[in-house]
Amino acid sequence: MCLACKYPDAVAVSDITSMSVVDALLQIFSRMGFPKEIQHDQGTSFMSELTTEFFERFGVRVVHSSTYHPQSKLVERFHRTLGRILRILCSEEGPDWEKHVHAALFALRTVTHESTGFSPDKLVHGRNLRTPVTLLYENWLQTEEEQTPVTEYVFTLLNRLKRFQDLAIKEMEKSQQRNKTWYDKRAVKREFQEGDSVLIFSNCRANKLSPRWTGPGTILKKLSETNYVVPLPHREDKSQVYHVNMLKPYYKRPEQINYLSLEAEEGIGVDELEITHIEQTPNVLDLSEIIPEPTGSTLTEDQCQQLRNVIRKYRECFSSVPGKTDLVSHDNELLSDEPVMSDPNRTSPRQNEILRKEIQKMLSMKIIEVGYSDYTSPMILVEAPGKEPRPCVDYRNLNKITKTKFYPLRNIEERIETVSSAKYITVLDLSKGYWQIPMSKNAQRLSAFVTNFGTFIPLRMPFGLKNAPYEFSRMVAQLLEACEDFAVPYLDDIAVFSVMFQEHMKHLETVLQRIQQAGLTIKPSKCKFAQSQVQYLGHIVGQGCRRPPELKIEAVKNFPTLRTKTDIRAFLCLAGYYSHYIPMFSTIAAPLTDALKGKGRKGVVHWTEDCKKAFNSLKQALASKPVLHSPDYNRQFILQTDASDNGIGDVLSQVTEDDKEHPIVYLSRKFSDVEKKILSFLALLRKVSNRGGDMTVPSWPLCSGLAVPLEQRHGSELFRWD
Repeated sequence: MCLACKYPDAVAVSDITSMSVVDALLQIFSRMGFPKEIQHDQGTSFMSELTTEFFERFGVRVVHSSTYHPQSKLVERFHRTLGRILRILCSEEGPDWEKHVHAALFALRTVTHESTGFSPDKLVHGRNLRTPVTLLYENWLQTEEEQTPVTEYVFTLLNRLKRFQDLAIKEMEKSQQRNKTWYDKRAVKREFQEGDSVLIFSNCRANKLSPRWTGPGTILKKLSETNYVVPLPHREDKSQVYHVNMLKPYYKRPEQINYLSLEAEEGIGVDELEITHIEQTPNVLDLSEIIPEPTGSTLTEDQCQQLRNVIRKYRECFSSVPGKTDLVSHDNELLSDEPVMSDPNRTSPRQNEILRKEIQKMLSMKIIEVGYSDYTSPMILVEAPGKEPRPCVDYRNLNKITKTKFYPLRNIEERIETVSSAKYITVLDLSKGYWQIPMSKNAQRLSAFVTNFGTFIPLRMPFGLKNAPYEFSRMVAQLLEACEDFAVPYLDDIAVFSVMFQEHMKHLETVLQRIQQAGLTIKPSKCKFAQSQVQYLGHIVGQGCRRPPELKIEAVKNFPTLRTKTDIRAFLCLAGYYSHYIPMFSTIAAPLTDALKGKGRKGVVHWTEDCKKAFNSLKQALASKPVLHSPDYNRQFILQTDASDNGIGDVLSQVTEDDKEHPIVYLSRKFSDVEKKILSFLALLRKVSNRGGDMTVPSWPLCSGLAVPLEQRHGSELFRWD
């Protein structure tokens, strides 16, 4: 835009690289001529070597605007107006919107500008252009075109331009004075000298709770009354131009000096007068949030102090920023050499803003880097009701050609029983565990992902890869090797358990030492130390007992009435996780499981009285807050069984030290149709076998409904009855 006559121009480009910017400038200069001076912001496409060389060769003087406070406010307003017009063109014209940019520019050039009082085309051409309104006006009045000699027209044009210039200058002065009056009502004059310490306003923040002012920085050079050169925070090797409105003076707190006289009272040694060294970069860790106080826990004051000493010793392990381990390195092995190339998914401006913030966070933590790869997967934004949007990478195409690796996980019930028998339990949770595992060069190339604003290479193991759980489980198993007697992992949850407190401190110190040596970090907000009871893998465990948590019980009690098969599956999945607390669970839930039969997976179910009774019975069973005891393998077990028409049930119990029998686990199983027929056949076989004599038993088809041999249809079930 020409700042003198407010004449705008624009060129549609496919990207904003330096080459595209230079080509667009050549198109504009070929119409308007090469200017003596050009002012632009500090974008990379304008600050590149190619653009700088282009301006130097054509004798164009460059003026840079300050960061986040551009001098070209007029240009920014024009961008806003043109953006609104283009938004309408995109919705109406679709992919051919760039063909109508010139029509939009023509409309903007023929509108009277508020500052000058003239339209930009009148100041450039010295006359009004023929617009559609002018054509309509001429058609109504049927005006005849005046014949004017060339010499007379030139002199008339020069006089008209001179008159326009004088009037435009007067209008600009009035506009400037009017704007200055409004601005000076609340403006406060600020001025800095070279060497002054200042704070810099941070316009782009990854977190809303992060400070709005960064620094302090030092004024290196004063360019004008409003622009100053200040080095970037944490980047002393690079400086940037800031407007005075983006700066404010930094006042250093006065230092307090405590004077100690060695000529004090007699009997005081020099060691007692020693000043404790204050750390310059203390780890941000609030011990009061993770260590229980003596008044609210089973720990004494001395035990709490021992726990504090252990945590302070390894306080470097506690951080919300993921570390980087050297135990393992993730690598991908492909089954096919065909590259996976995906285009970025289309996202809304709101989703783009969320993705940009998340990408910026990962860049700042060095989890990813900007790059290029011949393998790309799209990044998507997963949004669920009641939860924060979570970005993830769609690696489905890459996972299809990745060789699968399996790592055996121990039974979750065994883990829960083992931890629940302890009296002191500590639960540790790694900070973004996947991001603490580095990637090999090959895995970085294969795991690259693409967005609407660039391609990025993951430096740490991302979520969504097929073998990511295998690699993480292998790393945790290697970390806790030979610690199985007091520390068990399950994915990123590590439980340290002990019977005696002194043993627990030794066990905890051993685990923290290994975590520190491995370069891993722990998230403090998710840790529980030396607790008598903790929530672990969806159960409240400790002191030889386990029970469902209150939140899960409330979720089951408040579960809405089941209408569809999807609702039944969701309820059975929630209640089934705690089936070991409910006697004869499978038999009680039989009407609900029978309602799932049929081809349709999402159809509406026929809600009967039996279904309602089963639904309420399961709710009441968990609402009674059942408690199971952990097994003691040095004592005798008691096994009780029961059966009905629908299934079988067992309860395993033990008599503890208080001479009372306590349940350990409830087991149940529903009979299938084949098992019922086999049971009837066995019962019949026992009765007829008492008659003596020879019998001919037919091969497995017992009835017309089993025309196909049972070995083919239900072989696995038959083998269990051998």
